[in-house]
Formats: sequence, structure tokens, C-alpha cells
Amino acid sequence: MASSTTTTTTTTTTTTSTSTTTIPSRHLLRLAILLWLANGGVALKWVRFSVPSWTKRGQDAVLTCQFDLEGERLYSVKWYKAGREFYRYVPGDWPPQQQFPQHGISVDEARSDHQRVMLREVTLEADGRYKCEVLTEAPHFRTLVKSAAMRVVELPHGAPRLEGGQEEYRVGEGVNLTCTMPSSVPLATLTWFINGQEVPQDYLSQYPPDVDVLGRGEPRLGLSFRLERWHVEGGRVVLRCEGRISRVYQEEVVHSGSVVQPLVPALLEDQPVGVSGGGQGTGGAPSSLLLLVMTLMVMVRP
Repeated sequence: MASSTTTTTTTTTTTTSTSTTTIPSRHLLRLAILLWLANGGVALKWVRFSVPSWTKRGQDAVLTCQFDLEGERLYSVKWYKAGREFYRYVPGDWPPQQQFPQHGISVDEARSDHQRVMLREVTLEADGRYKCEVLTEAPHFRTLVKSAAMRVVELPHGAPRLEGGQEEYRVGEGVNLTCTMPSSVPLATLTWFINGQEVPQDYLSQYPPDVDVLGRGEPRLGLSFRLERWHVEGGRVVLRCEGRISRVYQEEVVHSGSVVQPLVPALLEDQPVGVSGGGQGTGGAPSSLLLLVMTLMVMVRP
């Protein structure tokens, strides 16, 4: 008799559980530092950048471009004016300094290096925007770029000058003067003052100046007003014209006139109607008219 054998296969299923591990923030910080060091460690940075805001024509000007390489090697320093390169310093070249001709700019190489440029006896054409560009060597080729504007000024030869004006004034009369500045680049700004107070705009007369191709011209500003009692201090009126160019130039001219009494004081005041004689009403106007006639007779007598 045959026998049969039954084999039972048991399948075991294993379930694998996956868990997420959170990296502490301090490890992330360490990782960031390691990546930073791997990419060069520290960054190129500015120490000082300086371009003079104003320079007088004929003077030297120093352009400063100081930086900290922080362990990297310098490849080049380049200077530009209005987008055109005029000076380059490359320590790997010989000679390391090189300048490129540009109208109005002359570099004194003996007093220039990789962190400053000396412009010799600047001209009006040197006016403009200057840019410094710093570049490190491979593999990082880090770059710093900064720019600023320099104005070149041609100062006026002398102080403002006045036209018009009188030694004596009377209340109610017109006052008329004109202030003119010697030529300059840029044009000076003129301001009028009465007894130390800046005058209102309706006292002023603007005269457009004639300027040449460099912007050189003589600005003029007129002053015209009716003298009132509040314009007078201590029996005088003091008129001052000031010329200014930013913080590099300031000059002034002063005119002072004495204020005297009117020729006919009674005519400048209201005359009240009064009563005189035997109760007959008479006005003040006939008396004023009589005074005026007498004054005119005195004035026209030979």
C-alpha cells in the first residue's frame, strides 16, 4: 500500500520599517563651514574706496581702492572712467603697471600702485565717474567693483561784483541792484539777502548766462523791490549777495545804504479832517497842497 506525504510550505513575510533621522542644526552649521572652507575659506572684501567729490582744476587727485585679499592671490586691479579703462595693475606682468591714453587724464605711475592711483594736475575733462575693479586668481576669480563721481571745478577769480545801488534811500522808493559772478565751472549759485534774511523769489530777476562748451559762464541775479519800513534796521538797509559752489567756494559782496526822511513827510501820511477858525470845517488836504506848492517853488528857484 502506497503512502503519500504532504509537504506544507510556510511562507514568512518580513516587514521592514524605515525611520527618518533628523540632523541636528549644529551638524548643518558644521557642514556649511566645511563647504565654505572648501570653496576658498574667506571672501575678498573692501577696506576703503575713495574718489574725491570735488577737485580744483590743476590739482592732483588721489583715487583709493584698498581691499583685503583674505589669503587669495591678486590677479588684477583696473580703473575705468566713463566705462573706458585708463589704468591697470597686474602683479604677474612686467611691468605690473600699464596706463591707457584718455583725454584729460594723466596717471603718475611713480605714486600709483595696486591700491591707489594718482591723477596729475587734473583738467576739466577729468570730470566724471570712476570705477575700480578687483579680480583674484583662479580657481575662484572673486571680484569687487565700486564706483563714484568726481567733479572738477574751475574757481572764479575774485568775489561777486555789484551794479546799481545808492548811498541813500527813502521809504517807498525802488531799490535795484544786479549781482554778477566771475566765470567758473560749474556756474556759481547766487543768493540775495536783506539784513541777513534771504529775499523772497518775487524780489529776484533771473538772467540766463552765456556759457561755452565746457559750461563756463558768468551768472547774474537782479534784486528789485520797494523799500518798506521793515527793511530798515538802525537807519540803514544792508544788501548782501553771496556766491557759492558746493563746499569749495564761497564769497560775498555787501552794499549798505542809509535811509533818510522823505522830502515831504506830510504827503506820505493820511491827513485827518479837522475843525479850525470859527467852526468852519476845513480839510487837511488844502494844507498839504499848499505845502507841496511851496516845496516845488523852493526847488525850482534859481
